[in-house]
Amino acid sequence: MPAVTLSSSRALVRPRPSPRPSLLRTWLQRIRTRRALAALHPDQARDAGLEPWDLRAEIGKPFWRA
Repeated sequence: MPAVTLSSSRALVRPRPSPRPSLLRTWLQRIRTRRALAALHPDQARDAGLEPWDLRAEIGKPFWRA
């Protein structure tokens, strides 16, 4: 049986996963986190050590702002 070789001018190269999260993933995480903070009861926020003004400032930020 003859051997068949397939040669390609382009090698198959898989992109390496980036060591840091993608920008989209970061934005989605910020959206989820800020929604969770907005859903906290004031007593829960106080138990977590969050001041009301800090909480309002974080919730009010747009997702693209850290």
